[in-house]
Amino acid sequence: MGQFTSTVRITGPGDSFWSRYSGALFLLAPLLVFLIIFYVIPFAHMLRESFQYASSDAQAGEGLTLHQYLKTWSSARIGRVMERTFRMSLLTVAITLVLSYPIALLLLRLKSSIRTIILLVIFISLASSLIVRNYGWVVVLADKGALNALIQALGLMDKPVRLMYSEVAIVIGLVHFSIPFMVLPIYSSLLRQPSSLQEASQSLGGNAWQTFSKITLPLSLPGVFGGTVLTFALSMSAYVTPLMLGSPSSSMISQVAAEQLLIQLNFPYGAAIIVTLTVLTFLIVAAYATLLRKVFRADV
Repeated sequence: MGQFTSTVRITGPGDSFWSRYSGALFLLAPLLVFLIIFYVIPFAHMLRESFQYASSDAQAGEGLTLHQYLKTWSSARIGRVMERTFRMSLLTVAITLVLSYPIALLLLRLKSSIRTIILLVIFISLASSLIVRNYGWVVVLADKGALNALIQALGLMDKPVRLMYSEVAIVIGLVHFSIPFMVLPIYSSLLRQPSSLQEASQSLGGNAWQTFSKITLPLSLPGVFGGTVLTFALSMSAYVTPLMLGSPSSSMISQVAAEQLLIQLNFPYGAAIIVTLTVLTFLIVAAYATLLRKVFRADV
């Protein structure tokens, strides 16, 4: 019989970067090209635009300037809208997490057939139009809508409650939109946990709460991190939902930026607002990740 020999090459510290990561870079190449073309280049152009004078500026001139950022940071209106955006985004994250974590736990314990049906419903909700979903909430939250009709039928209120065109309506719409983005990462994180850990906890005398607080929740923090970051980023940058369900008094920062870009045609000022929002969001996410790593020892 002939001999069959094979050679297995193990990469080591002396190998070049290309030889160690060429396969991963090749697989990531389409995504990297997409991000560069549709995100990095437009954002770089917007960043450059934010350091320019607008034609409407009193001291308009040539060259780079911090005028737009100074105007953004000193504006009382921008400060109020930014505070409202941050507050409503945090509230959306909290409500979405409270609603989504039990759903993820329930998915883990259901029969495979029922779990598949629920997951299909979640994916279908992702595929439906955001505008259609918001119009659905307009019907439900209107003064003579289904929710007010139910409240009055139960005798809780004598007259309709003003829900539409308010911060409440915006948060409801954002929570509805964000639930799939919270459920799926948490469910994926729970799915990777070995069932033997829960069994070991129970065999050592741990009750359901101790098992959840000491094992299930800490090990699911990477999924919680992913879901909360996605929800926070989507809420901070939301435009369609606050435009349809809110009012000028409950506008969010993306609406102010769109007003400057599309109505006032003040591109440098609008670009400065968007860059400020992007940098602030990244800083908050970085601080949140650091908190989970340092305090909760989460692998995020």
